[in-house]
Amino acid sequence: MGFKCPDRKNVADFLQEVTSKMDQKQYWIGDENKYQYWPIKKFSESFRSSYHPQLVEDSLYMPNNMGKHKEIKKSATRSISRWNIFKACFLREVLFLKRNSPLHIFKTIQIVILAFVISTVFLRTNMKHKNVLDANKYMGSLFIAIVIVNINGMTEIAMTIKRLPTFYKQRELLALPGWALLCSIFLISIPMSLVETCLWTSLTYYVIGYAPSFLRFIQQFLVLFATHQMSMGLYRFLAAIGRTQVMANMLSTTALIAMYIFGGFVISKDNLQPWLQWDWISPFTYAQNAVALNEFLDERWATEFYYANANTVGEAILKIRGLLTKWHWYWICVIILFGFSMVFNILTIFALEFMKSPHKHQVNASATKLKMDCKNHKIGTSNTSTSKLVLLFQPLSIFFDHINYFVDMPKEMIKNGVLEKKLQLLQDVSGVFRPGVLTALMGITGAGKTTLLDVLAGRKTGGYIEGTIRIEGYPKKQETFSRISGYCEQNDIHSPNMTVHESLQFSAWLRLPANVKSHERDIFIDEVMDLVELTGLKNAMVGMAGVTGLSAEQRKRLTIAVELVASPSIIFMDEPTTGLDARAAAIVMRTIRKTVDTGRTVVCTIHQPSIGIFESFDELLLMKRGGQIIYSGSLGPLSSNMINYFEGIPSVPRIKEGQNPASWVLDISSPTTEYDIGVDYAEIYRSSYLYRDNMNLITELGHPKPNMEDLYFPRGYWQNFMTQYVACLWKQRCAYWKNVEHNGVRFLNTFVVSILFGVVFWKIGSTITQQQDVFNILGVVYGSSLFLGFNNCTSLQPVVVMERVVLYREKAAGMYSTLAYTIAQMAIELPYILVQVLVFASIVYPMIGFQMTTVKFFWFVLYMMLSFMYYTLYGMMTVALTPNLEMAAGLSFLIYVFWNVFSGFIIGRELIPIWWRWVYWANPAAWTVYGLMFSQLGDRMELIRVPGQPDQTVREFLEGYLGLEARYFHLITYLHLVVIALFAFLFFIFVKHLKFEQR
Repeated sequence: MGFKCPDRKNVADFLQEVTSKMDQKQYWIGDENKYQYWPIKKFSESFRSSYHPQLVEDSLYMPNNMGKHKEIKKSATRSISRWNIFKACFLREVLFLKRNSPLHIFKTIQIVILAFVISTVFLRTNMKHKNVLDANKYMGSLFIAIVIVNINGMTEIAMTIKRLPTFYKQRELLALPGWALLCSIFLISIPMSLVETCLWTSLTYYVIGYAPSFLRFIQQFLVLFATHQMSMGLYRFLAAIGRTQVMANMLSTTALIAMYIFGGFVISKDNLQPWLQWDWISPFTYAQNAVALNEFLDERWATEFYYANANTVGEAILKIRGLLTKWHWYWICVIILFGFSMVFNILTIFALEFMKSPHKHQVNASATKLKMDCKNHKIGTSNTSTSKLVLLFQPLSIFFDHINYFVDMPKEMIKNGVLEKKLQLLQDVSGVFRPGVLTALMGITGAGKTTLLDVLAGRKTGGYIEGTIRIEGYPKKQETFSRISGYCEQNDIHSPNMTVHESLQFSAWLRLPANVKSHERDIFIDEVMDLVELTGLKNAMVGMAGVTGLSAEQRKRLTIAVELVASPSIIFMDEPTTGLDARAAAIVMRTIRKTVDTGRTVVCTIHQPSIGIFESFDELLLMKRGGQIIYSGSLGPLSSNMINYFEGIPSVPRIKEGQNPASWVLDISSPTTEYDIGVDYAEIYRSSYLYRDNMNLITELGHPKPNMEDLYFPRGYWQNFMTQYVACLWKQRCAYWKNVEHNGVRFLNTFVVSILFGVVFWKIGSTITQQQDVFNILGVVYGSSLFLGFNNCTSLQPVVVMERVVLYREKAAGMYSTLAYTIAQMAIELPYILVQVLVFASIVYPMIGFQMTTVKFFWFVLYMMLSFMYYTLYGMMTVALTPNLEMAAGLSFLIYVFWNVFSGFIIGRELIPIWWRWVYWANPAAWTVYGLMFSQLGDRMELIRVPGQPDQTVREFLEGYLGLEARYFHLITYLHLVVIALFAFLFFIFVKHLKFEQR
């Protein structure tokens, strides 16, 4: 909420007055976005003595003052000390941290869970330190520790992306420097990083059984802390240059894959091509070397063992893995990790300073000229035979009598001593809304305007409703009410990657009766676009609200049009002019007036309208706090009826000349005024002629008219299931095809990763002579089965989250079944997945040197396809299960780590403790690794050298060390199909039964 300061010279005093009167928890600078703006009180305390008054005032209206007052900005910036700028940013970040505390609590719980799992997988009672195979298990535990610490830093992506829109506005308006924001974030992250890293190290070090030395414990903690700082710096930088969630996810996944590959564990440095041995570019290299040196140069690994130039088991495992062997490299690696952190943070500052916002603040889609010669058809009364024959609607009245609405008493009120179990939000509300009459539903904040609208529309998801609602005298049936009604929500919710015409096509396709032919539907859509003045924007993209595409008033007109194409008799509108300027509000009201003139029943909640808008209404239903009616009747010319009614009440202040009647009536009906003058407006209304007239009208019109039958519609939806599915699939096709960022990013990522895999693992599958060659092939199989699939999962989640909000609106409108939507959402991914798999397989398969046979190539493509499918469905399922994107991403990371650990690469199946081995068989990633490895190497009989053991064939090594046996090969293929079906089923169940939008 913003406030306008009347005197620019006294902004500090103004802010002091504001903060003394308002609850700092409810009002935020700029937009009502609790994640991005500061409480006014805190802003006042931090900036009152620092910023130029004009800039302070402008910051209150930040979204509307972009790029203004440049000279003031320059002079003000020169006068502000860097210390004050830093203090203000630091304060903002502290508040930001508090409001995101659930995410940090989730991260802490995640660390504890993962520490327990990893500790019990590599439990010290099963960990020996006598030979190279024992050392391999320790190496796996060290590697997974680095992976988990790194992934834990990936939450910085979402956090940084969330900060960027506000930062861009403040940089433009207040000349806020990037270093102030970054330094604040960096300093606040240090104690959090210390706590998280210390928690992980403390819970795992002695349970796993690393070198029993407190000094080595501290040294491992130092490496992991440096790694965490590096990862947070890296992901902040990638978010700052990506600037959108999808792009940042792609960059982070690509960076993660590169770090994995060149880290020295997935493939040994010694097995890289000579011209590729620049693994020094990967921070994982230094982290892996540091923790390995700290562990394997301990005395207990000093058992004699000769391999190459190594003389002990500890040195041998370092040599086999291509790692460093001298102790002084430990400190060099730690210093380099901190250096990476510093470099990434400095690069982030430059990105914040010089990179622009990825979107213009508002792209007005009206570049296309409005066609002024459009035919001015009136829906429902058109003379065209098609409209009259097919789309004639029946004017209907809605009556409600003695409506009461209760909710369970909030826990906070119970704690404060409230004894009642229910809280009443509507009290004895009665009225009539009639065709051709535009009714305003008004009242102060908390009066119950939207509550009444939701109760009448049947949109409430909880609470207890009493009273009677009738349509033309017949009891309202909610299952059929959506066929004759429309609901325009306050937030204009539309699929951003659809055009205006496509949005209307989709709505009309599913909300008009099945007997309406497609050409008739198209004519009707054109008429609706003419009515709401959207014809010139027919092919304009809807875009993201406030960012791209349609302007605010154009989106509002689209919201109205989406409901009108259903040809409803009754339309509810929740605050249609809120957030619009005077011109935009006038355009929207003109559209609403045209809609009313077609003979429909239209009801709008409205908050503090201008005189012009208020005069557009025919009748007013005014409510006071507590959900009680205090006026219900016609407004009269220049609101004379309403004014005369209230001025007839003794002690009520009279309206001043030129005063807005809407503002006046809200002022006099406030609880403060009501208390001061000693009246009860609700009691006065119940004793007035208005109440008697309304009750008489309800009695008169509340019974069915002669020869009028009750509304009847077939059960279910207008369209059959197949039509619903086809329509949903068509919508998804249109939206996906236009989502250039999402598709371009994932195809580019697939191509880049394919080339990277092919180059790094060049021809490793053609010659297998030793154990490490098998591990290298296992590395590329592991990367193929985990990395690209997980990238699909994370990049898809923002898209599904965005569409889920649209789903809630469309489901409430009775457009389609959940099953049709979920099947279409899953089906649209298949062609894109197939293209990804073919691109990846055609590049990687020949480059890594696998045998070029049709059968083996088929198995490779099949398992990659199955892998991509279950990752994609898993991403959808996590979104359906969680309330927001951050929680969905956190859950995905948690399960991804589980899949990573038990995939058979970090630790072979035969080496997993018996109490955790069931997780291997329940792990889809392990099945993919199993299928790819065995399909490519299961028939290879070359002898390979295994350190400390006799030579054995490739197949024997697969069965003995990795546990990959022929008898389970077909089983794991079927298990892929089972888990895909399971994720699809869970996605459907969660979408159907979990709704995170409560009304």
